[in-house]
This record gives sequence, structure tokens and C-alpha cells, in this order.
Amino acid sequence: MGSKGSAPPAPDYLGAATEQAAASERATTAQNFANRPTINTPFGTQSWTTDASTDPGTGQNVTSWTQNTSLAPGLESSLNSQIGLQNDRSNLATGFMDRVTDEYSKPFDYAGLPQMATMNQPGSLNTQFNDYSQGVGGAFNFSDPQSTLNTADNPAMPQFDSSYRDTVANQLMQKMQPVHDYQQRQTEAKLSNMGFRPGAEGYDRELNNLNERQSAERYKALDASGAEAQRLYNMQMGGRQQAFNEDVSGGNFANQAAQQGYNQNLGAQQFANQALGQASALDMSRMGAQNQAMQQQFGLNNQYVNSQNQVRQQAIAEEAQRRGMSLNEMNALLSGQQVGMPQMPSFNTAGRAETPQILNATQMGYDAQLGGYNAEQAAQGNLLSSGAQLGAAAFMFSDRRLKSNIKRVGEHKIGVGIYSFTMMGFPQHGVIAQEVQAVRPDLVKRHANGYLMVNYGGL
Repeated sequence: MGSKGSAPPAPDYLGAATEQAAASERATTAQNFANRPTINTPFGTQSWTTDASTDPGTGQNVTSWTQNTSLAPGLESSLNSQIGLQNDRSNLATGFMDRVTDEYSKPFDYAGLPQMATMNQPGSLNTQFNDYSQGVGGAFNFSDPQSTLNTADNPAMPQFDSSYRDTVANQLMQKMQPVHDYQQRQTEAKLSNMGFRPGAEGYDRELNNLNERQSAERYKALDASGAEAQRLYNMQMGGRQQAFNEDVSGGNFANQAAQQGYNQNLGAQQFANQALGQASALDMSRMGAQNQAMQQQFGLNNQYVNSQNQVRQQAIAEEAQRRGMSLNEMNALLSGQQVGMPQMPSFNTAGRAETPQILNATQMGYDAQLGGYNAEQAAQGNLLSSGAQLGAAAFMFSDRRLKSNIKRVGEHKIGVGIYSFTMMGFPQHGVIAQEVQAVRPDLVKRHANGYLMVNYGGL
């Protein structure tokens, strides 16, 4: 492993800064001199003079500049004339002061002005409305409709009488039996005369035919007895139905009479309510007309008051104008045309004298020497020693006092800001040593020149 040389000595920052300040002062002096030319115009001359003086703050000898403006003879005479006229106007205006004082020393007199009109108290709105509710609806009388029928006096419900049918049938049979007996005898005699004897085929057939005819007649008699019984039942049922229909007709007549009475009573009530409604509408119309007339009168009174007060306000304004006339005349004299001082033309400011960057150049030279030294040491060491040297070499100047045009552009993970700035005459990005020192003092050290350095390798 080779020997380690000494790091390059730190530059004389104080001397560099002193030289930088002297160079800046010389540049400022040259700049001031270049920007103070003598200007000659048709209006006059503008020049500069210098005097040696002492800065009260530092006690240093400094040069003070005085700007002098000389007008042309004719222009100066004209300016003096304007100043004389202005003085005359001021003296004349001063003569108005006694009048102004006299006018404003007296209270404002309202005695001869129109009196302020007042608004008459408006009458109360007419809200008295007659009560018509008692007559609405009134008493409404009507009979209850008949909903039941009284059938107590009606004929009883008839029942079909089979005995009557049997009686009628027996009576018919009794009337038919002699005829049937006669027919039997006549048929037997007729067959005997024809030679037929009981038991013979023709004899029995003829008697059977007779029996069938007689049986048919008896069946007809039975049907007739049923029809007669039905007729009698129907006649009884008709009587009961007639009585029921008469009861229904009587109930309908009573309900029609009740309905007619109801309709008549309803019509009377509706007519009465219409009359009350008409009276109520007339009452409302009367109240509306009275209130409208009162509102119209109120509007007329308001117009009169407004017109009278406008007349009074106009009179007050005229009196105030008359009262302030002397003051206005005095102000007009005092605010007359002002004396106009001619303006000298401007000139283009000389370009800024650049100050040599002595301090930046010193720092750049030192940084180059320090970089060469760190490179040499890194070449001599192994990986472990080179790492240590890299950490040492990562300390770079980052003092706020060495930076200008500082602008925050981000935030570092350790909680400090990242800034863009100008240092040593070059735009750069990085942190500020004072902020890093507050959160990670192990990453900051102070150089022999007093400025703070930051270990960027440890960030």
C-alpha cells in the first residue's frame, strides 16, 4: 500500500472574499460613473457633482453624488413668471378666507326652507265580515223511507190441496160410472146377439177394448181433477200476490212522497245557501272596495310627502351651494394651473459592469485540488479503504451563506428540502447544510474556513 500524501491546504477564503468585495466596489464605482452623464438639452443642462463624505453606518469614506439641473435663461424667466402668477392667485384666494370663515361660522339656517312633510297615519283595513255560518245548511227535515211491508192482513199463503183433487176425481168417476155400466151392458148384449159367448176370443177382445177406452176416460177425469185443483191454487195465489202488489205499491207511493218532500226541502236549503253565498260575496266585494280606496289614498299621500320632501331637499342643496360658493371660488383659485417643470430626457443606462468571480474561482480551484487528492487516495487503497475514503470525499460545501437564488424543488427522505441554487457562480442542486445539521448532525462538519460541509455520500 503506498503512502498517503497530505490533503491540499484550504484556500484563503477571507482574502478571496476581501478581494471579491474590493472588485465589486470598483465595479460599482465604474457603474455609477457610467450612469451619470451630463445631459444638454434646449431646456437646460443636467449634470452631476461628487463630494467626499463618511458613511455613518460603517465610518468608511464614500463618494456622494449630487444631481444639478440648470434651465435655459428664457425658460427660467418663464418659470419665474408662472410662479409669480401662482403666488398672486394664492394671495387672491387668501382674501376669500374671511368670507368663507364668516359663512361657515353661522349654523345652517332651515327657517326659510319648505317644511318636511309627514305621512298621515293610514286607516285600519276593513276586516269586519258578517257571520253567515249560522244560516248555512239550516234545519233539514225529511221522512224516513219505508223499508218494510205489512203483510199481516193479506190472504194466507195457499197450499196445494190433494184432497180437493181426489174429491173432484171421485165426483167425475161417479158421474162416469153409470155411463160405463151402460156401455158394458150394451157391449155384452151386442156380442151375445152376434153369437159370441163369454170366454170366446172375439168376446174378450171386444170387452178389453171397451175397458181400455173407459180407463182412458178415467185418466182424463183424473187429469181434469188435477187441473181444477191447480186452477183453484192459482186463483188463491193470485189473490195473495194481488194483496202483496198492493202493499208494494203503497210503500212505493209513500217513498215517492218522502223523496219529493226531500227534494223540495233540499231545493229550499240550496236556495237559502245560494242567497247567503251571494250576500257573503257582496260583503267581501264591499270590504275589498273600501280597502282599495284606503290604499289608493295612502299612495296619494305618499306621493305628496315624497314631492314635498324633494322640494325641501332641493332647497337645502341650493342653500348649501350658496353657502359654499365662496369656498369653491377660493379652491378654484388655489387649484389653478400649476407651474410645470420641464422634464429632462432620459438616457440608456450603461451595461452592468461584471465583477470577477474571485471567490468562485478560488473554490473551484480548491475543489479541483481536493478531487485530485481524493482520486489519488482512492487508487492506493483497497475496497474497504476506498469506501472509507469515498465517505470522506463526499463532504462538500453546502453552507446557506455560500448560496444564492435558492428555490425549493423537492424533499429528501431524511426530511430536509432539496433546492436549486447558485454557488460559486454555477447553478446546482442539493441540500442546505444548516437543515441537515438539525436532523443528522453526523453528516455535517465545519471546515477550517468556518463554512459547513455535508457528507452527500451518507444521504
